[in-house]
This record gives sequence, structure tokens and C-alpha cells, in this order.
Amino acid sequence: MNLLMWGAAAAAGGLLCSEYEKRQLRTVTFQIKHEKIPDSFDGVRILLLADLHGKNFGPDNEKLYDRIRESRPDYILCAGDMIVKTRPHQTAQTACFLGRLTQLCPVYCGNGNHELALKGRAGKRGQDAYRRYTEYLQRLGVVVLADSTAVLTRGEQAIDVTGLDLGLGYYAKALSVPMRASYLERKLGRPQNGRFHILLGHYPNYFSEYAAWGADLVLAGHMHGGTVRLPGIGGLMSPNYEFFPVYDRGMYWKGNACMIVSPGLGTHSVNIRFGGNFPTLPVIRLKKKI
Repeated sequence: MNLLMWGAAAAAGGLLCSEYEKRQLRTVTFQIKHEKIPDSFDGVRILLLADLHGKNFGPDNEKLYDRIRESRPDYILCAGDMIVKTRPHQTAQTACFLGRLTQLCPVYCGNGNHELALKGRAGKRGQDAYRRYTEYLQRLGVVVLADSTAVLTRGEQAIDVTGLDLGLGYYAKALSVPMRASYLERKLGRPQNGRFHILLGHYPNYFSEYAAWGADLVLAGHMHGGTVRLPGIGGLMSPNYEFFPVYDRGMYWKGNACMIVSPGLGTHSVNIRFGGNFPTLPVIRLKKKI
């Protein structure tokens, strides 16, 4: 067998492995200890959804629904890219699935770059598709957080969840765009002093800015786990064609601020998952730090 044939065989094997990985669901649990978590939220379980991109795990996403139900979440928070910007005709299917999840617990959705690209598409057609999608979510009981904040209460205690509509210019390909210090405060206002604050910030590269703004816990995605995982190194490439991204998946800390980056569930422009980069459901358990 010559070199070309060996290369073709290796490529075919890699694609088969990738197709296998894309169908496998994993659940991973993180515990976040923080002094600002109220007593009534001690032990609360938050399930993070990100980067579904309209993917179906079985008919009507039944496999995904069952895995979420088995995780026993108290809240489901979506960090964006649940849809694909170029497939507005498929958004109703995703909305139906998210609406069904409200049977399990409250569901809150922030926007990723795909939702925002659909929202900002030139012409009325794209904007109408985004409006129909979000209105359908709201009719089904899903709370849409677009540069807005929801207050989660348990008894007389509360925490805040904010969804950030990050400007599309910050998603520039293979380019880090500086964020002005006033940007987040201008869009979101200031976090309430003393209250534990969760930020749905789809793009994790601005963790420093999110923490400086006042987020105690950032829930992000976008990186697809680095697409291809390399042993001892991590993710190879982000959807922005950033090689060896700093934040590809998992837990990160800056001072007292924590960020959980989901590897996501689907794929988009680079339709590959390889090297143990399985679709993953992060479950975050809140713990009062004493």
C-alpha cells in the first residue's frame, strides 16, 4: 500500500471515528463554591446547553431529552447557538424542544452569534425569522435573555442571570478584538451588589472583561471543545479559526469569578468532533462557601 493509500485510509478512519463521537452524549458535573451563593441555592443543579446547532439525537431529540431529565436540573440555562443562522426554517423544531424542557424546570436562553446573525440579517426576512423564533420560545414558557436579566428566587433569596448579546464584531475570524471597559456596563448596566450573578456570555475569550464587569459565574460555549482534541494539549481549533484556544472546554477561574465552557452538542462549519471531543451536557452544582 503506497503513501497515498495509507493517507486515504487514515482519513476515512478519522471520519468514521468523528461520526461515532458526534452521536455520543456525555454528562460532566462541576461544583462551584462561592460565598455569594445564598443558603436556599446551596445544592441547586444548573444544566448548561450550548451549540446545539439544530442537531437531533434521535427522533424529536428524545435521547437528549432523556439525558437532561436524568440529570435532574433545577434550572436549564442556554448559552447560545441553539440554531443555525442559515436555516431559519428549522428554528421551530429547536424552539419546540426547548419548550418541552420547561416541563422539567425553568429554561432561560441567551443568544450566541448564530441567533444574533439571524437577528441582524439584512432585510426583513431574517429579522422576522428571529422574531418568530423568540416569540415562539416565549409562548412555550422559555425566558429569552437578550441584554436583559432575570431574577431567580428560592424563598426570599435570589440570584441574577443575565444574557449578553455580544456584538458580532467581537467574533472576528482569527482576530482578537479589544473590548472597551465601558462596553458591558453600557449594554447591561451594573450587577446588583452582593447578589450572585450568572452571565450567559457565549464567547469565552472575554472572560477577563466579564469578571471585571462583575460576573461571578460565566456560562459559555462557542469553542466546540476545540474541534479536535490532542493528548496533553487540548483543543486544536475554534470556530473562529483560532488555533489552540485558551478556553476550549471545562472550568476556569479568575480571582473569585468562575467560567464553565461547554464543548457543545452539535457542529457547524467544521463538521468534526475527534479525540474524545464528545457532545457534552455540563451540570453545575452550586455550593455555599462558608
